[in-house]
Amino acid sequence: MNFNAVNAFSIVFAAIIFSLFTFAVFFAASTICYAVYKDKHLQVPTAVPVINLCFAGLLLEFVSGVFTLVFDVLQINSTTELGHGVKSFIEEFAISVYFQALFLISITRYSLVLCGRKLARMTVKQTTCCITFSWIISTVYASLVAFFQQEASADVTKYSRGVAAAQFAFLAFLHFGTLCMYANLVIYFHQKTDNLPPDFYSLDSSRRRIAERNIRVSAKNIQMIALMVLTLCSCHLPYLGCITTAMFTGQLSHDAKVCAVVLMQCGILVNFVIYGYLNKRLKRVIRPLLHRIVDKITHKRRRRQINELLPMNNLSYTGSSLTISRSDSYELTRSKLALFNR
Repeated sequence: MNFNAVNAFSIVFAAIIFSLFTFAVFFAASTICYAVYKDKHLQVPTAVPVINLCFAGLLLEFVSGVFTLVFDVLQINSTTELGHGVKSFIEEFAISVYFQALFLISITRYSLVLCGRKLARMTVKQTTCCITFSWIISTVYASLVAFFQQEASADVTKYSRGVAAAQFAFLAFLHFGTLCMYANLVIYFHQKTDNLPPDFYSLDSSRRRIAERNIRVSAKNIQMIALMVLTLCSCHLPYLGCITTAMFTGQLSHDAKVCAVVLMQCGILVNFVIYGYLNKRLKRVIRPLLHRIVDKITHKRRRRQINELLPMNNLSYTGSSLTISRSDSYELTRSKLALFNR
């Protein structure tokens, strides 16, 4: 097979995969935002970081993904330094916003477990101000990285060790800080399962049912946290590994960095499912919404099938007479009857 044909097929395949992932991420983010907008009980300060994660994921998946597709997959290299500077700024800004969004969600969940109702004293406006401050930090961080970063078009490029060290310090703080928050939550829920009432093993215990429910809830929370940690590590550690290599060697493989960024973008959809559809409060609104969409699609298909099975009536008008012709070649079989009774 010709090399140009293989290259063209790879480009088309990458464009199709990018379009499918972008559509899936946009659908998941819009569903979460619609659920928060629809239910007034979800319009609380703890839901604002989830909305921030949706916008950060869309920014990293769509805006940064377009630059990755154009410059790295299609290999449309800009001759000016401005094109590489804009690409570097958008990429670092999107990654920083995404890391900070996950960090804010972990802080919110940890504070919600420890503080409880005290966290409700924060207003939506105060939470929005905190998120706005995180976006300002991301803007400053991306501007500094894009200004000092040295990029070339070779496979193995020279990379500033100081810039790599600053990137690793900032992103590793957010990543491992998120993991520490979830580790503390695991310890909290594990201790909650160990603290059983004194009469738990008694047959006449009145608090046994409550304790059993707490054990089931804690075990489920630990499983969800383990899934979150596994997703974070599998999607973010390759990028941190590339930055660590550049920090110690002063070189960075361009292909390895692109693969790490693409893997991080693929993890956005998984995080949307974890923080959105698997969330207990959001699931109460999202699940009926998805069921209505599926029912609407299947109902239209079913009505079309029923209309095809019914006898056809033809109506013709010739000015002075009206003729109705009906086809009698209709047989009600068992399969057709089952279709009507669905």
